[in-house]
Parts: sequence; structure tokens; C-alpha cells
Amino acid sequence: MLALIFFMRNGRLLLLLFLVVAICPYLLACFYALPFADDFCFGWTASENISFVQKFLKQYLGWNGRYTADVLVNLHPITTGRLWLYQLVSFVSIVATPLVFFALIKQWVEDALAAITVSLFISVFYLCYLPDITDGVYWYIGLVNYHWGSLCFIAQLALLAKLRNEDGSHLVIAAFSLFFLIVAIGFNEIGAALIPAFYIAMLTYLKVNGRLVPGQNGFRNTLWIHFIVALVASAFVICSPGNFARERAFDDRFNLMHSVLFAGLQTIRFIGQWVLSVPFIALSLVVMVSARQVKSDILRNVHVAVWLLLLLFTVFIAALIPYLATGILGQHRTMNYVLPFFILLWLGFLLGLSTHYGISDEATPETTGARVWILAVAALIVMSVTGNAKKIWIDLYSGVFPKYRTEFMVRQATIIKQPLLPVYPLQCVPLTFQIVDVKGDTTWWADKCMKRFYTKTNIVLH
Repeated sequence: MLALIFFMRNGRLLLLLFLVVAICPYLLACFYALPFADDFCFGWTASENISFVQKFLKQYLGWNGRYTADVLVNLHPITTGRLWLYQLVSFVSIVATPLVFFALIKQWVEDALAAITVSLFISVFYLCYLPDITDGVYWYIGLVNYHWGSLCFIAQLALLAKLRNEDGSHLVIAAFSLFFLIVAIGFNEIGAALIPAFYIAMLTYLKVNGRLVPGQNGFRNTLWIHFIVALVASAFVICSPGNFARERAFDDRFNLMHSVLFAGLQTIRFIGQWVLSVPFIALSLVVMVSARQVKSDILRNVHVAVWLLLLLFTVFIAALIPYLATGILGQHRTMNYVLPFFILLWLGFLLGLSTHYGISDEATPETTGARVWILAVAALIVMSVTGNAKKIWIDLYSGVFPKYRTEFMVRQATIIKQPLLPVYPLQCVPLTFQIVDVKGDTTWWADKCMKRFYTKTNIVLH
């Protein structure tokens, strides 16, 4: 009985502790992450003996228009030769994820502890069900093209929400919001398409439903400024010479019917995988019965159909653009990128659903607390032993992580001592790290990049 009373009184703090523990395996895996594939390509180009501006222009004009990512790839940590720095980037990126979510959630929820808990839950779900966690958080090139792009846009949304409370008149917040907007768009083409579309949707909905922001003309003007800046920034990505140069490498590009069909199928596939998981269902119930804690009137009053359309559109565009440009999906990286937005839009959909049907009003405080705690703990337990968490636990138990590093270092020493020999793929690769490795084929691009990095830069990773 005493134990039951203790859990009921301290349930929120215990849940918070469990959430922190649930993220720890992902943080631990960071210190076994090693560079692969494009890391060596960009590590070599970043080490070239030319100015930083020249390096940037080579990427922007010759390969893609991702102006933010093009800056970051030329600051590649392996150019220092320190593997711990490469791993630290992943560690910091994972730690930053709940912090950025908190910055946004706190604008919606008055209770700071509730906002922290929700942010951690979103982060754990995100890490657990990333379509490709290697590309998502354990690969520098994936981080600087997709994960950081998601975080920057979420941070910009948090600033925008704060601006709304200030009627759009706080110049310092507005300046930071515009800065994060420009930076966020420059990470990849998906963001360059979706972010202006988000502003179009918001401006259109506020035009039709002006009652949601009565008298806030300053905020409306701020939205228009953000939209114009987003359009200009997106043009620098989508219309860049580098994008047109890269597209010519794919013969099956701009096949509209093929792209729409397969993008639709991928939308169904990924949404189905996410929403049909047990944790997702449990957490959805938690949100619906707790909806009255949300202070944002916009979130509660936007029609559920609008949330659903935005959700479907976001995932569909993430699949469509790679198919249009290349004829293929895009190695799950684009789905990694939109998963945080899918989660946030789903939260909005649930809040709208709860408000429309009065679900949270029917839940009494006496019963809600216990039910929420039980559902949340059950979801957390499942997420701790399924998805990407399961892979990490298997790798930790089997001891494959240190073997992976040992084999990597042995191969590096072999390349340095005998650079003319073919480079063979690693045999001991953890489940957590689904890497694109060399093939022992001197004509394969990954083999070329690795050989070039070690022979042209004289950098030894340690």
C-alpha cells in the first residue's frame, strides 16, 4: 500500500526519470559511431588546400543547393583526425532533440514539467521509430542534411509561437525567427518545399478564420514577412545550379505518374508503420484525455480535417520530391526528416479531435492521472525493447560495438601501409549502424572516396 501511494504521489517525477533512462542507450551508441561512405568523400573535399568560399561554391554550384548543409559538410569533424569529435556531434544532436521540442511545447503547455515530459516522449518515440537511425543521428552527413534541418525549423516554430504572444512586434525575437527560417530551409530540398507551404497554409487558414487571432495585425504582417523570406530562401535551394547538375545523374527523373504513385504508396507505408505501433496508440490516448492542459487556442480550434491534410501532405511531399528528382525514394532520409513534423501534426490532430468531441472534458482529474501514468509507462516500456532500441540492446549484449571499432582501425592501418591494395568491407557491423560500405571494387564510389581521403589528406583517425 505504501509503495502504491508513493508511485501515485511521485508518478510524474518517476516517469521523467524513466524517460531520461530510455534515451541513455541512444547516447551510449554515439561513442561507437564511425564515419562511412560520404563522410570520406566530404572529408577529402573539406581538406582541400583551397579557400572555404571555394569549397562552398564547389558544392553549391556543382552538386546541390543546400547552402546551410554545404557550409557544415566543409566543417567535417574527421578533418581533425579525432573520432571522439565525430561521435560528440551525434551525442550533442541527440541531447538537443528534446530541448528543441521543449522550446516549442512550452509555448503550448503552461506546466513546465508536463512540457518536459511530452518533449522527452516525442524524442524517445522519434529515436525508436526513425526509419533509418544510422542516417538519422549516427552519421554526420545525415545530421547536417536532415536532422539539424528538422531541429532548426522546430526552433523557428517555437520563436514564431512566442512572436504570436507578442503580437509579432518583438524585433529581437522576429530577427532570430527569420534567421532560423533561412538556416532551416538551406538544409535540403524537402524543407525548401514544405516550409513555404506551411506559411501558405497558415496565412490561408487565418484569412478564412480570422477569429483565431483577433486584432493581431502585427502577427499577420510578421507571417507575411516570414513567407516572403521563405520563398526567396527556397528559390536559392531549388533553383541552384548544383541541383540541376545532380539531377542529370539520374535517368528516371521527372516521371510524374511513377513519382505520384510510389510517393502515395510510401506515404501509406510509413504512416501505417508509425500510427499502428502500440506506443503511438497509447500516447495518442494520453494526449486526447489531457488536451485541456494545452493553452494555445489555435491548436485546439483548428479543424481536424486541416491537421489531417497537412499531415498527409507533409509525408507525401517527403516521398514525392526524391522520386521526381531521382526516380527512387531517397534512402529513408527524407522520412527521417519529416517524422518530427508528422508527430507534431498528429498532436494537433488529436487536440482538435479531443476538442471537437469533448473527450478531455469527460475525463475527471481523479481518473485521468492514473490512466495517463499507466498508458505512458506501458508505451515507454514497449519503446525500450522494440524498434531501434532493440537493435542497440542486441549490439550491446553481443559485444559487437568494440569489435566494429577494432576492425575499422585495422582496415585503416592496412590502407595507410598498402594503399594500392583493394579496400574490403567490414565484416563485424552492428545492427544499429546500417552503413554503406566499400565493396573491394576500385570503381565503386565509396572505395574511391575512402582511398582518396587516406592517401590525399594524410589524416589518421584515432
